[in-house]
Amino acid sequence: MKNLITNEQVISLAFGDGEYLSPEVILDSDIALAEDRYIVPVVGAELHQALLDGSYPTLLDDFVAPALAMAVRTVVQPALNVRTGQAGLQISSSLRADSSTKTAMQSLQKSLRLRRQALLRRLSNHLKNHASEFAEYDPSHDAMQKCSIDGGYIQMR
Repeated sequence: MKNLITNEQVISLAFGDGEYLSPEVILDSDIALAEDRYIVPVVGAELHQALLDGSYPTLLDDFVAPALAMAVRTVVQPALNVRTGQAGLQISSSLRADSSTKTAMQSLQKSLRLRRQALLRRLSNHLKNHASEFAEYDPSHDAMQKCSIDGGYIQMR
């Protein structure tokens, strides 16, 4: 399975200093799912394929990779908050630290979603403003240029 970024890139771009996570926790299928769900609706199938083929490395590094990494994190974060083991569902805890509360987990997930949306908007705006540089990009197929959710209101363009 060929993806736009690696699991190591997801860790370095979407997780902060002190948030150690083994790259093996991020599956290729997690990245593929996030590409299909969040990146392809913005860049379109043709530009996505061009990126997979190695075209536009600066676009990939500066705009697509950060948005995709954050999208992957929003997909996997709920599973990172809890684990399934031989005895079923397990919530992390230690002698010195309790597991996150439900409110803390919800706040984290909301923050990650907002960051993902901001990075996707940044990607979309860059593509729109530089459309002549990307022959495969069609602004009429960019979901971020058609619809947005601002302050809880869905806005269609």
